[in-house]
Amino acid sequence: MSIRSPRRIVSDRHRGILCPLSPAHIAGFAAFHLYVILLFVDIRTTPLPLLAFLLACAVAPFLPRIGFFLPIVSRGKPGEKGVALTFDDGPDPEVTPLLLELLDRHSVSATFFVTGERASRHPSIIRDILSRGHAIGNHSYHHFPFLMLKGIRTLRREIESTQSCLAGFGVVPLAFRPPAGITNPLLRRVLLEQGMYCVNYSCRAVDIGNRRIGRIEETVLKAVSRGDIIALHDVAPRHAGTERLMAEFDALLRGLKERGLEVVRLDRLIGREVMRRVGSPGEGHPAALFYDGLAADYDREQFCSPVSIVRKTEYALFEARLPSLFSPSDRVLEIGAGTGIFTLAIARHCREVTAVDISASMLEILKGKAAGEGLGNIRTIVGNAETMDFDGTYPVACAFSSLEYLTDLQAFFCRLADHIEPGGTLYFITARRSLFRLFAQIVNAFRQGLWLKARSRGEIEAILSASGFEEIRVDSHLFKSWLSGGILLEAVARRRIGPDTLPAGSRARMRQ
Repeated sequence: MSIRSPRRIVSDRHRGILCPLSPAHIAGFAAFHLYVILLFVDIRTTPLPLLAFLLACAVAPFLPRIGFFLPIVSRGKPGEKGVALTFDDGPDPEVTPLLLELLDRHSVSATFFVTGERASRHPSIIRDILSRGHAIGNHSYHHFPFLMLKGIRTLRREIESTQSCLAGFGVVPLAFRPPAGITNPLLRRVLLEQGMYCVNYSCRAVDIGNRRIGRIEETVLKAVSRGDIIALHDVAPRHAGTERLMAEFDALLRGLKERGLEVVRLDRLIGREVMRRVGSPGEGHPAALFYDGLAADYDREQFCSPVSIVRKTEYALFEARLPSLFSPSDRVLEIGAGTGIFTLAIARHCREVTAVDISASMLEILKGKAAGEGLGNIRTIVGNAETMDFDGTYPVACAFSSLEYLTDLQAFFCRLADHIEPGGTLYFITARRSLFRLFAQIVNAFRQGLWLKARSRGEIEAILSASGFEEIRVDSHLFKSWLSGGILLEAVARRRIGPDTLPAGSRARMRQ
């Protein structure tokens, strides 16, 4: 029995509820409330907070390192000692081939943020970039300098057209660099729709698109430091020969080496994939994008940060269920397995675990953990559980803080019920709707750009009953008080079958 390969996302409904909150929303909210307060204090000063907000909105797009409207990657991860080279606006038939030769001589990898228009005109150069091991990012289709002043339709078309063009070369860029590094309030939504993120830079040559190349090496070396993303251009100079540009690049590479700054791949520097090959595991889903970027630090965050109280409570509830929930002969389906926080314990108590998660990077960490502990009974599947096809049936299915991402939980449970054996068990822990949870949902919208669904106890009971489950038990946990009935819901239910055919083992398990 197996799970078929996951389908691509078929509609925006399956992307989750996009809610791209940003610091701009906080600033606007604060400015409005200050305006109201000042109405009662000194009416002459009421315009000031609104004017300050408008000024911030006008200036922020032109500050490439300021994530006022969306998260921006402009430097490497903390502790990274290398630097990354990026080249914009190409490919160029005069410059890019010579640059590729130069990079080969220095044994250096770079990332090329290409325009769709130039990529379609110079396909052989794109193939050469990829064959030499460099990465490719999206830099819009036409490279309008003030693309961010145009509407969302134009912005979406510029990014999508470049994605389609580069898919013809077998790659799907995940990183987008806006023309001139300028952003706007609409960009995050469009990038979330495409499963992409924004990459700008922390060090540049101020070459004005290679209109001024005389001091590239000197300018960069004077400003560069560990962890920098360096922005350069691989287009023909306007007022000098290509040989002069190559000499500047060569001097820069030698200068970086002399200063002990290793040039590393951009994906290594920032800890995130810059592109994927067409057909490789993973989906263009905002949750996949977020968790792929978080994978390396996920366990530390879950157990060594303020959210640890939720995860530790969840794990304690799970541990209490372990003896009665799983048996050595069971095959278990886990939805949203992540890095295997629960998976490894499940694998020690059953015959086989099928671990499904939308993040390929998270599952790679899970596989590494399983290998380290000598567990060979975990099978991982990368895909969106809401859209993938399941084959076969399982005595037990479970999920831990992953059902919040599903847009239609009842439809999912109805489909999942067909793959749980009659009398089999569904066990999950999910977010309970409450005032405390609302604040967590707002914070998540800032981090992921998604509104994760929290549900009430009655809603979960009704959904399970309508989906073909019975003997339903739903309990609430954590932060229970007169203000709140808790922020976690723990649910266990049995797949409905006729009373005469209910296996004694399943009946006993549910009673426990």
